[in-house]
Amino acid sequence: MAIEAQLDTLEAKGLIRLATSRPELEYLFRHWLVQDAAYGSLLRQERRELHRLVGEALESLYPDRGSEFAGVLAIHFTEAGDTDKAIDYLIAAGRFAMDRNAIAEGYSAFDRAATLLPPAAEADDEATRRRRVEIELGRGRAGWTFRSIDQIVDDLEAIVPSAERLGDLDLLAPVHLALVMARMGRGERTSDPAVKRSLDRITEIGDALHDPSMRALQLAVIGLNQVFTGPIREGVTALEEAVPLMERRNDFIGAAFARGALAMGYAHLGEFDKAEKAARYATELATDGDLIAQLDAQIAEAIVRSERGQLDEAIPIAQACVLRAEETGATACVVVSSWVLGDVYQRQGRFQEARQTLQRGNELALVVDRTFWRPTLQAWLGTSVNALGDFAAAEGSWDEPLATVRSLGNRVGEAGILQKRAEASARRDDLEAALADFADSAAILEELGARPQLARVLRGWGDALRAAGRTAKGDATLHRALALFEEMGINPEAEAVRETLAGEAQAPATG
Repeated sequence: MAIEAQLDTLEAKGLIRLATSRPELEYLFRHWLVQDAAYGSLLRQERRELHRLVGEALESLYPDRGSEFAGVLAIHFTEAGDTDKAIDYLIAAGRFAMDRNAIAEGYSAFDRAATLLPPAAEADDEATRRRRVEIELGRGRAGWTFRSIDQIVDDLEAIVPSAERLGDLDLLAPVHLALVMARMGRGERTSDPAVKRSLDRITEIGDALHDPSMRALQLAVIGLNQVFTGPIREGVTALEEAVPLMERRNDFIGAAFARGALAMGYAHLGEFDKAEKAARYATELATDGDLIAQLDAQIAEAIVRSERGQLDEAIPIAQACVLRAEETGATACVVVSSWVLGDVYQRQGRFQEARQTLQRGNELALVVDRTFWRPTLQAWLGTSVNALGDFAAAEGSWDEPLATVRSLGNRVGEAGILQKRAEASARRDDLEAALADFADSAAILEELGARPQLARVLRGWGDALRAAGRTAKGDATLHRALALFEEMGINPEAEAVRETLAGEAQAPATG
């Protein structure tokens, strides 16, 4: 019986239905139970042979669409028992998914490929080593925003020997770069032995390949770390050097990432015209990049708006980033954008919204083990809880985070947590504790040149001094804050300080 007649018979019996006639006839089973029954009626050897024939037919019919059909081909060759082809198609399917920002789908493909690889003790030929390295790089990239950093580091370290034995420097460099990013993501510093080893290896690879732009990779990750931990100016300088090198080697995803980091660095320094320009460029570069580049550009834009005091403009950007990151499974980006959004809510006095947002970010930071961001989220959350009057629940929200950031050498984080603890102490009328923390925070920020945050700390410090009856010192401190706000063009906050200074002194002037 001709195939057309057989299909007509099956359709008439209600077992299948026509799905589409263009560009080719396509039928679907009417119910998954029918499909299971039909599949189960085949002998195992018959099933394997049919899967092989379908896979080879797809390869023959669509030779230029291998990436598009990689997921389907992987299924057929897995069931056919052709493990080598199945692994190769799963790797291709993972890359195809990542190129389309489907990070969960991409991770699933790479993870499935990993389960099909034979143990290293059983097979360690060159082809298997290459697949193992490519799979772990894919898993690391796809799972970057939702996997534990410790897991990522362990898996990447496990493939370093295989990558070294392959001798493919273009494959080895991304392994060490990913390790640097992961280790710094859990708070390790560039001077720590494991981080320095990978950075040095990247330099050696660049020299061997006669590729001076390889230095851009080091500069970018070092610069990003310094922008968030200090020294900020040195981080900005490193990023200023890295961006042109990345663009010269057509690394536009990396350039978008570096431009975003540069925008944040400029914003932390109060150089807002430069920050705006870098943020716009990062967004443009990220448009054709991957999902994480796009989310990072949004985070950078929100931080620039926030630092500039444009809180109403920062909120929708941060909200959109949180939502998209949640929807796509980019958990680490949810963590960071939740802090940005929670901080803005807090500065607007919207403490309940800040509490909810920061609580979510803090919970996710625990899940994905983001050591770098967790102390900041904990401290900001404690300050929101304190502002809502729940002093008992907020107790201890700052001491442990402060110890953690100090152990990581995170000077920016230290200044921020001291500021938040000072604000909480001031609300509890523990003014002496507040004054000490404000003073320490201001000293760090002045050293780092972080002018917007310094101005805000000075404002809080001045208000606390006035509340403590030290009006002369309080006014002098507020005048310093006002000068900084005016210098940077942060007009709403400058006006708020002017109104405070124009009002009646809260207590008789003292020294």
